Amino acid sequence: MLLLPWRRAHHAVAFNRLSVDPSRNPPSPAAPVHPSPSSFESCIKSLLGSGMLDDAVALLTESVSAPPSNPPPTPSFNLVLSGLAKSRRFDLAISLYRSMCQSGVPPDVVTLTILMNCHCESGRLDLARQVFDQFGFWKCSPNVVSCNTLIKAYCKKGRIFDALRVLNAMRETGPRPNDRTYSTLIDSACGSSNSSLGLRLIGEMLGIELVPSAAAYNCALAGLCKEGRMKGSRILYARMTKLGIKGNVVSFTGLISGLCREGKIEEARIVYIEMSEMGICPNIITYTALIHGLCSHGHIDDAKKTMRYMVHLGLAPNVVTYTAVLGELCKKGRVEEALRLLDEMGQQGIYPNEVTYCSLLDGLCKVGKLEEAMQLFRRLQGQGFGDNIVAYNTLMSGFCKIGFMHEASRLLEEIMQKGSKPDVITYNTLIDGFCRVGKTETAYNLLSDMERQGLRANVVTYNTLMAGLVKVGDLVRVLHLAEEMAGMFQDAENILHHMEDNETEPDAITYSCLLHLYSYFVGMKRKPARGEEIARGLQIEIGRAAPDLQVLLFFSLFFFLPWLIPRPKSAADGRNRSLLSDNGRRRSKLIDWLISGGNGIETAPIGGTAW
Repeated sequence: MLLLPWRRAHHAVAFNRLSVDPSRNPPSPAAPVHPSPSSFESCIKSLLGSGMLDDAVALLTESVSAPPSNPPPTPSFNLVLSGLAKSRRFDLAISLYRSMCQSGVPPDVVTLTILMNCHCESGRLDLARQVFDQFGFWKCSPNVVSCNTLIKAYCKKGRIFDALRVLNAMRETGPRPNDRTYSTLIDSACGSSNSSLGLRLIGEMLGIELVPSAAAYNCALAGLCKEGRMKGSRILYARMTKLGIKGNVVSFTGLISGLCREGKIEEARIVYIEMSEMGICPNIITYTALIHGLCSHGHIDDAKKTMRYMVHLGLAPNVVTYTAVLGELCKKGRVEEALRLLDEMGQQGIYPNEVTYCSLLDGLCKVGKLEEAMQLFRRLQGQGFGDNIVAYNTLMSGFCKIGFMHEASRLLEEIMQKGSKPDVITYNTLIDGFCRVGKTETAYNLLSDMERQGLRANVVTYNTLMAGLVKVGDLVRVLHLAEEMAGMFQDAENILHHMEDNETEPDAITYSCLLHLYSYFVGMKRKPARGEEIARGLQIEIGRAAPDLQVLLFFSLFFFLPWLIPRPKSAADGRNRSLLSDNGRRRSKLIDWLISGGNGIETAPIGGTAW
């Protein structure tokens, strides 16, 4: 950029006054004016102090381009480069840096750090790393600000391990990391669900006699809470209290939320009180976390009081707050209160979301108000919410529970007609409904429909369908489904693990089928890991089952038990194996008795000591 003529004259006069004494050395009109480095720097500072950044850039550009070249010193460039970086004019800063190098002015550590920051802020992290690697070429070493700039950029991009490599280099060759180095890394580690690393970095800070800041502790505490590691978070919180380190609203909110998730509502209330006593004002997220925790554990009236209190403090509940309370009211069957709360949301200008409406649909279905639920559902469709598959599933579940399978099936047809895609829950709901009313053939056919839709049946699907088939005596299909489960989950242990992950409780039918799978896999010389657990589970379920089902379950246990016992390693084990072999020889009698329709399990031919 060129200066206007009057500005050129102004700067020339300024340089003359700063660097030339007319009485001693009057300048020749033809000779160029070459101010001293200090006077040039003073002029640059004056321009920048007056907000004339563009003029400072133009002055530097003219100084390096006007013949004969007498470039300004490095500090003058650094002042202008810093001003450009602060005003986020990164491309111009990089262009000026190139002009600086071409004119023979060597960059120093400040120049290179500014250039790194420009590349980092423009998202050119690899170029920033290249500049970092050029420090040696320019015969200077990066300082802690240079390293922190690169570490911060890596952390911002989620490249925590690259940032740690920079930290390792600092440990080995310098410069010494400072509290900002560690705070940046701790914040990134805890924010990416790696609070163990955050805690390790805090320990490292203490080891080199750096005092972790309150922000570092709060980051670690919030990270532990986010990961659900409440034991560790409580220990860290106790340590912070002992050291006199004050938590912030984020860490306290995380602690309250985590305690509520664990069901430790009283502890969460104590933390809330401590937070208030420290002068830290809970925000809307804090209150929502507490209200959600109260609702999740059945304290609906306390949740309503807390919501009224936050309104009294001038904090307006948001849609998440209202939905938590409304959902719990629906679970408790207090649908009329939930509807009033929905009206209140409208009066406050808060628009319900899909979760709000689905909670209300579920509540109406549970109290048998299916007609009102259907009306609400149609109203939602008019507002653009009704096509949500969760809403369909909720309404479908309500129809299935009271045996209205025609209406439930029509909803499935409607999903298809609208071009939406049913999910596994949709089919599981329908299969359960048809099994309840004894239409197991229709339920069984839905399994094929799932495959055509590209959906994979899960343990709940098989468990529900097998239970329905057992009730109508269709044992052939039960065994066929058991074999399908074997192919899907590889082995019986994986089925149990899958059920545990989905919080599905194994029942008698599941245990019976698992025993069937175990007999197959142990016959293939696969080592049984949970066979005894399955056998014990089935024994318990036999006692709970209906009399007609007890016979089938006992048969499963009796028939497959020998495959679950490890090979004998001693004489005593050998005698046990002999007893089981005796049981095996009696299987044919038991099968004959089952086929003939034995009356009650007490009449089964199962005498002997093994049972």
